Amino acid sequence: MPLADHALVVGINRYPKIGALTGAQNDAEDFYQWVTDPAGGAVDKTNALLLLSSNFDAAADPDEERPDKVLVERFFTKIDNSANANNAEGEGHGLKAGKRLWLFFSGHGFAPSLDRSGVLMANATLDRVHNIAAMLWANRLYDGGWFDDVILFQDACRNRIGDAELTPPFIKQRQAPVAQKRRRFYAFSAKNRQLSKELPLDGKVRGVFTYTLLQGLRGQAQDPSTGAVTTAQLKAYLQDNMRKLLPQADLDDDEIAKMPEVYDPDPFEIVPASAVSQVPDFPVRIIGAAGPTARIVDAALQEIATANPAPDPWSVRLRRGLFKVLTADGREKLFEVTGAVAGDGLAKDVDVNA
Repeated sequence: MPLADHALVVGINRYPKIGALTGAQNDAEDFYQWVTDPAGGAVDKTNALLLLSSNFDAAADPDEERPDKVLVERFFTKIDNSANANNAEGEGHGLKAGKRLWLFFSGHGFAPSLDRSGVLMANATLDRVHNIAAMLWANRLYDGGWFDDVILFQDACRNRIGDAELTPPFIKQRQAPVAQKRRRFYAFSAKNRQLSKELPLDGKVRGVFTYTLLQGLRGQAQDPSTGAVTTAQLKAYLQDNMRKLLPQADLDDDEIAKMPEVYDPDPFEIVPASAVSQVPDFPVRIIGAAGPTARIVDAALQEIATANPAPDPWSVRLRRGLFKVLTADGREKLFEVTGAVAGDGLAKDVDVNA
Protein backbone atom coordinates (compact mmCIF):
# COMPACT_ATOMS: atom_id res chain seq x y z
CA MET A 1 0.00 0.00 0.00
CA PRO A 2 1.56 3.37 -1.00
CA LEU A 3 2.40 5.82 1.74
CA ALA A 4 0.36 9.00 2.07
CA ASP A 5 1.43 12.64 2.13
CA HIS A 6 0.78 14.67 5.28
CA ALA A 7 0.37 18.37 6.01
CA LEU A 8 0.39 20.57 9.11
CA VAL A 9 -0.91 24.12 8.59
CA VAL A 10 -0.94 26.63 11.45
CA GLY A 11 -2.20 30.23 11.36
CA ILE A 12 -2.40 32.32 14.55
CA ASN A 13 -3.93 35.80 14.68
CA ARG A 14 -4.82 36.01 18.36
CA TYR A 15 -1.95 36.63 20.79
CA PRO A 16 -3.41 38.15 24.00
CA LYS A 17 -0.02 38.97 25.54
CA ILE A 18 1.93 39.98 22.43
CA GLY A 19 -0.40 41.68 19.97
CA ALA A 20 -2.86 40.48 17.37
CA LEU A 21 -2.15 39.82 13.71
CA THR A 22 -4.65 40.15 10.88
CA GLY A 23 -3.33 38.10 7.98
CA ALA A 24 -1.82 34.96 9.54
CA GLN A 25 -5.09 33.01 9.56
CA ASN A 26 -5.90 34.10 5.99
CA ASP A 27 -2.49 32.82 4.92
CA ALA A 28 -3.01 29.45 6.59
CA GLU A 29 -6.51 29.03 5.15
CA ASP A 30 -5.24 29.85 1.66
CA PHE A 31 -2.34 27.43 1.97
CA TYR A 32 -4.54 24.66 3.37
CA GLN A 33 -6.96 25.09 0.46
CA TRP A 34 -4.07 24.75 -1.99
CA VAL A 35 -2.25 21.86 -0.29
CA THR A 36 -5.44 19.74 -0.07
CA ASP A 37 -6.53 20.56 -3.63
CA PRO A 38 -6.00 17.63 -6.05
CA ALA A 39 -4.68 20.22 -8.50
CA GLY A 40 -2.30 21.60 -5.86
CA GLY A 41 -0.51 19.76 -3.08
CA ALA A 42 -2.99 16.86 -3.36
CA VAL A 43 -2.86 15.92 0.33
CA ASP A 44 -5.95 14.00 1.46
CA LYS A 45 -7.78 16.02 4.13
CA THR A 46 -7.72 13.02 6.44
CA ASN A 47 -3.94 13.50 6.62
CA ALA A 48 -3.97 17.32 6.87
CA LEU A 49 -4.34 19.29 10.11
CA LEU A 50 -5.38 22.95 10.05
CA LEU A 51 -4.95 24.87 13.32
CA LEU A 52 -6.38 28.41 13.42
CA SER A 53 -7.17 30.96 16.08
CA SER A 54 -10.82 30.84 15.02
CA ASN A 55 -11.00 27.12 15.81
CA PHE A 56 -11.09 28.11 19.48
CA ASP A 57 -13.01 30.56 21.64
CA ALA A 58 -10.90 33.34 23.12
CA ALA A 59 -9.67 32.12 26.51
CA ALA A 60 -10.39 34.08 29.67
CA ASP A 61 -6.89 33.17 30.84
CA PRO A 62 -4.24 34.08 28.21
CA ASP A 63 -2.18 31.11 29.37
CA GLU A 64 -4.95 28.87 28.03
CA GLU A 65 -5.09 30.47 24.59
CA ARG A 66 -5.05 28.11 21.60
CA PRO A 67 -3.58 26.83 19.37
CA ASP A 68 -0.72 25.90 21.66
CA LYS A 69 2.28 23.64 21.19
CA VAL A 70 0.46 20.67 22.73
CA LEU A 71 -1.85 20.54 19.71
CA VAL A 72 1.07 20.81 17.29
CA GLU A 73 3.02 18.15 19.16
CA ARG A 74 0.05 15.78 18.87
CA PHE A 75 0.45 15.98 15.10
CA PHE A 76 4.10 14.97 15.35
CA THR A 77 3.20 12.17 17.75
CA LYS A 78 0.68 10.89 15.21
CA ILE A 79 3.40 11.01 12.54
CA ASP A 80 5.71 8.92 14.70
CA ASN A 81 2.93 6.43 15.46
CA SER A 82 2.23 6.11 11.72
CA ALA A 83 5.88 5.30 11.06
CA ASN A 84 5.88 2.63 13.77
CA ALA A 85 2.66 1.15 12.39
CA ASN A 86 4.03 1.07 8.85
CA ASN A 87 7.12 -0.74 10.11
CA ALA A 88 5.03 -3.27 12.01
CA GLU A 89 2.98 -4.07 8.89
CA GLY A 90 6.14 -5.32 7.22
CA GLU A 91 5.48 -3.86 3.78
CA GLY A 92 9.03 -2.71 3.27
CA HIS A 93 8.40 0.89 4.30
CA GLY A 94 10.85 0.79 7.20
CA LEU A 95 10.13 3.58 9.65
CA LYS A 96 8.66 5.96 7.09
CA ALA A 97 5.47 7.80 8.03
CA GLY A 98 4.72 8.97 4.51
CA LYS A 99 6.10 10.12 1.21
CA ARG A 100 5.96 13.90 1.61
CA LEU A 101 5.43 16.24 4.57
CA TRP A 102 4.21 19.82 4.16
CA LEU A 103 4.73 22.20 7.09
CA PHE A 104 3.27 25.72 7.04
CA PHE A 105 3.34 28.21 9.92
CA SER A 106 2.04 31.79 9.96
CA GLY A 107 2.08 33.99 13.06
CA HIS A 108 4.50 35.80 15.34
CA GLY A 109 7.99 34.38 15.30
CA PHE A 110 11.47 34.84 16.69
CA ALA A 111 15.01 33.72 15.97
CA PRO A 112 17.52 33.13 18.76
CA SER A 113 20.38 32.97 16.22
CA LEU A 114 21.16 33.19 12.53
CA ASP A 115 20.41 29.56 11.69
CA ARG A 116 17.46 28.94 14.02
CA SER A 117 13.90 30.14 13.90
CA GLY A 118 10.65 29.44 15.73
CA VAL A 119 6.95 30.33 15.64
CA LEU A 120 5.22 31.58 18.77
CA MET A 121 2.10 29.80 19.96
CA ALA A 122 -1.05 31.70 20.92
CA ASN A 123 -0.36 31.47 24.67
CA ALA A 124 3.15 32.93 24.40
CA THR A 125 4.23 35.97 26.38
CA LEU A 126 7.50 37.87 26.38
CA ASP A 127 8.45 35.99 29.57
CA ARG A 128 7.08 32.55 28.64
CA VAL A 129 8.07 32.07 25.01
CA HIS A 130 5.97 29.04 24.06
CA ASN A 131 7.07 28.10 20.58
CA ILE A 132 7.44 25.47 17.88
CA ALA A 133 10.92 25.23 16.38
CA ALA A 134 9.69 24.60 12.85
CA MET A 135 13.09 24.17 11.25
CA LEU A 136 14.38 21.87 14.01
CA TRP A 137 11.30 19.69 13.53
CA ALA A 138 11.74 19.67 9.76
CA ASN A 139 15.39 18.65 10.17
CA ARG A 140 14.56 15.95 12.72
CA LEU A 141 11.99 14.31 10.42
CA TYR A 142 14.22 14.72 7.37
CA ASP A 143 17.38 13.35 9.02
CA GLY A 144 15.52 10.38 10.43
CA GLY A 145 13.80 9.48 7.18
CA TRP A 146 10.22 9.78 8.40
CA PHE A 147 9.49 11.16 4.91
CA ASP A 148 11.18 11.24 1.52
CA ASP A 149 10.35 14.95 1.06
CA VAL A 150 10.09 17.60 3.78
CA ILE A 151 8.82 21.02 2.69
CA LEU A 152 8.65 23.88 5.20
CA PHE A 153 7.21 27.38 4.76
CA GLN A 154 7.27 29.90 7.61
CA ASP A 155 5.65 33.35 7.41
CA ALA A 156 6.78 34.99 10.63
CA CYS A 157 9.19 37.62 11.91
CA ARG A 158 12.67 36.53 12.96
CA ASN A 159 13.70 39.06 15.59
CA ARG A 160 15.06 38.06 18.99
CA ILE A 161 13.20 37.98 22.29
CA GLY A 162 15.81 38.47 25.01
CA ASP A 163 17.65 35.23 25.67
CA ALA A 164 14.64 33.03 24.81
CA GLU A 165 15.43 29.65 23.27
CA LEU A 166 13.65 27.26 20.96
CA THR A 167 11.78 24.25 22.29
CA PRO A 168 13.57 21.23 20.79
CA PRO A 169 11.73 18.29 19.20
CA PHE A 170 10.80 15.54 21.64
CA ILE A 171 11.08 12.65 19.17
CA LYS A 172 14.41 10.89 19.51
CA GLN A 173 16.96 11.40 16.76
CA ARG A 174 17.67 8.60 14.34
CA GLN A 175 19.47 8.13 11.03
CA ALA A 176 17.64 7.41 7.79
CA PRO A 177 18.72 4.33 5.82
CA VAL A 178 21.58 5.11 3.44
CA ALA A 179 19.53 3.92 0.47
CA GLN A 180 16.60 6.24 1.21
CA LYS A 181 16.54 9.20 -1.18
CA ARG A 182 15.41 12.27 0.74
CA ARG A 183 14.84 15.86 -0.36
CA ARG A 184 13.87 19.10 1.34
CA PHE A 185 12.91 22.70 0.68
CA TYR A 186 12.71 25.37 3.39
CA ALA A 187 11.59 28.96 2.80
CA PHE A 188 11.15 31.70 5.42
CA SER A 189 9.45 35.05 4.92
CA ALA A 190 12.29 36.98 6.55
CA LYS A 191 15.99 36.67 7.13
CA ASN A 192 17.57 36.85 10.56
CA ARG A 193 16.54 39.93 12.61
CA GLN A 194 14.00 41.04 10.01
CA LEU A 195 10.25 41.60 10.21
CA SER A 196 7.64 40.02 7.96
CA LYS A 197 4.99 42.20 6.38
CA GLU A 198 1.25 41.74 5.85
CA LEU A 199 -0.75 43.96 3.48
CA PRO A 200 -4.24 44.16 1.93
CA LEU A 201 -4.01 41.92 -1.16
CA ASP A 202 -6.95 40.70 -3.24
CA GLY A 203 -9.45 42.06 -0.73
CA LYS A 204 -7.88 40.48 2.39
CA VAL A 205 -4.93 41.18 4.64
CA ARG A 206 -2.28 38.60 3.78
CA GLY A 207 1.38 37.96 4.36
CA VAL A 208 3.42 39.25 1.41
CA PHE A 209 5.52 36.08 1.53
CA THR A 210 2.57 33.68 1.52
CA TYR A 211 0.79 35.58 -1.23
CA THR A 212 3.91 35.39 -3.42
CA LEU A 213 4.47 31.74 -2.47
CA LEU A 214 0.98 30.67 -3.52
CA GLN A 215 1.24 32.56 -6.79
CA GLY A 216 4.39 30.58 -7.46
CA LEU A 217 2.93 27.22 -6.43
CA ARG A 218 -0.16 27.81 -8.56
CA GLY A 219 1.93 28.13 -11.68
CA GLN A 220 3.87 31.38 -11.79
CA ALA A 221 7.06 29.54 -10.75
CA GLN A 222 6.84 26.85 -13.40
CA ASP A 223 9.93 25.71 -15.23
CA PRO A 224 9.38 26.93 -18.81
CA SER A 225 10.90 23.75 -20.26
CA THR A 226 8.91 21.19 -18.25
CA GLY A 227 5.83 22.98 -16.91
CA ALA A 228 6.55 21.74 -13.37
CA VAL A 229 7.07 23.99 -10.35
CA THR A 230 10.59 23.05 -9.29
CA THR A 231 12.52 23.99 -6.18
CA ALA A 232 14.96 26.08 -8.22
CA GLN A 233 12.19 27.98 -9.99
CA LEU A 234 10.21 28.54 -6.78
CA LYS A 235 13.31 29.90 -5.02
CA ALA A 236 13.98 32.29 -7.89
CA TYR A 237 10.35 33.38 -8.07
CA LEU A 238 10.17 34.15 -4.34
CA GLN A 239 13.43 36.06 -4.35
CA ASP A 240 12.51 38.03 -7.48
CA ASN A 241 8.93 38.93 -6.67
CA MET A 242 8.18 39.27 -2.96
CA ARG A 243 9.65 42.76 -2.80
CA LYS A 244 7.50 43.92 -5.73
CA LEU A 245 4.38 43.92 -3.55
CA LEU A 246 5.89 46.22 -0.91
CA PRO A 247 5.19 49.97 -0.87
CA GLN A 248 8.14 52.33 -1.06
CA ALA A 249 8.08 53.05 2.68
CA ASP A 250 8.65 49.36 3.42
CA LEU A 251 11.35 49.12 0.76
CA ASP A 252 13.16 51.96 2.51
CA ASP A 253 12.84 50.32 5.95
CA ASP A 254 15.85 48.11 6.70
CA GLU A 255 13.90 46.09 9.25
CA ILE A 256 11.25 44.95 6.75
CA ALA A 257 12.13 41.77 4.85
CA LYS A 258 12.39 42.35 1.08
CA MET A 259 13.59 38.89 0.15
CA PRO A 260 12.83 35.55 1.82
CA GLU A 261 15.39 33.20 3.29
CA VAL A 262 15.48 30.07 1.12
CA TYR A 263 17.91 27.38 2.18
CA ASP A 264 19.69 25.82 -0.80
CA PRO A 265 17.07 23.38 -2.01
CA ASP A 266 17.50 19.88 -3.33
CA PRO A 267 16.50 19.73 -7.00
CA PHE A 268 13.03 18.22 -7.35
CA GLU A 269 9.53 18.98 -8.57
CA ILE A 270 7.28 20.48 -5.92
CA VAL A 271 4.24 20.52 -8.21
CA PRO A 272 4.31 18.25 -11.29
CA ALA A 273 3.33 19.65 -14.66
CA SER A 274 0.24 17.43 -14.68
CA ALA A 275 -1.15 19.36 -11.69
CA VAL A 276 -0.86 22.74 -13.41
CA SER A 277 -2.97 23.61 -16.43
CA GLN A 278 -0.40 25.50 -18.47
CA VAL A 279 2.81 27.47 -18.33
CA PRO A 280 1.77 31.11 -17.82
CA ASP A 281 3.02 33.99 -19.90
CA PHE A 282 3.23 37.69 -19.10
CA PRO A 283 2.70 40.99 -20.94
CA VAL A 284 5.87 42.65 -22.26
CA ARG A 285 6.16 45.97 -24.11
CA ILE A 286 9.27 46.63 -26.21
CA ILE A 287 9.74 50.38 -26.51
CA GLY A 288 11.97 51.96 -29.15
CA ALA A 289 12.42 48.93 -31.39
CA ALA A 290 10.53 50.35 -34.37
CA GLY A 291 12.15 49.48 -37.69
CA PRO A 292 12.11 47.03 -40.58
CA THR A 293 12.36 44.07 -38.23
CA ALA A 294 12.99 43.07 -34.60
CA ARG A 295 13.48 39.71 -32.93
CA ILE A 296 13.31 38.29 -29.42
CA VAL A 297 15.48 35.30 -28.49
CA ASP A 298 15.61 33.30 -25.27
CA ALA A 299 18.62 32.32 -23.13
CA ALA A 300 19.37 29.47 -25.55
CA LEU A 301 19.31 31.98 -28.47
CA GLN A 302 16.16 30.35 -29.84
CA GLU A 303 13.91 32.82 -31.62
CA ILE A 304 10.74 33.38 -29.60
CA ALA A 305 9.05 36.22 -31.51
CA THR A 306 9.62 38.41 -34.55
CA ALA A 307 7.98 41.55 -35.93
CA ASN A 308 8.31 42.73 -39.51
CA PRO A 309 8.00 45.65 -39.43
CA ALA A 310 8.42 46.25 -35.69
CA PRO A 311 5.85 48.64 -34.14
CA ASP A 312 6.57 51.01 -31.27
CA PRO A 313 5.67 49.86 -28.74
CA TRP A 314 5.78 46.19 -29.63
CA SER A 315 3.52 44.15 -27.31
CA VAL A 316 4.19 40.45 -26.79
CA ARG A 317 3.55 37.80 -24.13
CA LEU A 318 6.49 35.80 -22.80
CA ARG A 319 7.08 33.12 -20.19
CA ARG A 320 9.40 33.67 -17.23
CA GLY A 321 13.08 33.74 -18.13
CA LEU A 322 15.92 35.73 -19.70
CA PHE A 323 15.46 37.19 -23.18
CA LYS A 324 17.16 39.52 -25.62
CA VAL A 325 15.59 41.86 -28.16
CA LEU A 326 17.60 42.50 -31.35
CA THR A 327 16.75 45.34 -33.74
CA ALA A 328 17.50 45.69 -37.45
CA ASP A 329 20.09 48.42 -36.83
CA GLY A 330 22.19 46.16 -34.56
CA ARG A 331 20.97 47.17 -31.11
CA GLU A 332 20.57 44.49 -28.43
CA LYS A 333 18.81 44.64 -25.06
CA LEU A 334 18.88 41.88 -22.44
CA PHE A 335 15.85 41.69 -20.13
CA GLU A 336 14.14 39.33 -17.69
CA VAL A 337 10.52 38.34 -17.23
CA THR A 338 10.14 37.46 -13.55
CA GLY A 339 6.40 36.83 -13.52
CA ALA A 340 5.59 39.58 -11.04
CA VAL A 341 1.94 39.77 -9.99
CA ALA A 342 0.26 42.86 -8.54
CA GLY A 343 -1.92 42.92 -5.44
CA ASP A 344 -5.05 42.58 -7.56
CA GLY A 345 -3.79 39.24 -8.87
CA LEU A 346 -3.06 40.55 -12.36
CA ALA A 347 0.32 40.24 -14.03
CA LYS A 348 2.47 43.38 -14.12
CA ASP A 349 3.55 44.69 -17.51
CA VAL A 350 7.25 44.40 -18.26
CA ASP A 351 8.55 47.51 -20.08
CA VAL A 352 11.80 47.07 -22.04
CA ASN A 353 13.48 50.18 -23.43
CA ALA A 354 15.31 49.02 -26.53
